[in-house]
Amino acid sequence: MAFDLHRAGGEITRYGEGARFSFTATGHLVVYDATGHKTLFSHHSWDRIEEPVPPRAE
Repeated sequence: MAFDLHRAGGEITRYGEGARFSFTATGHLVVYDATGHKTLFSHHSWDRIEEPVPPRAE
């Protein structure tokens, strides 16, 4: 599943197909990229997760 992770500081990280996420009991976000690399985000460091919007055709 592809998704965009919007960080609290305004940074957006795009995760492609094969990525997944879950939440811990304390509200931390756990993201696994397509290769299985795990990243833990504190509940204060991210804002929202959205489906990626395709780039605009020029």
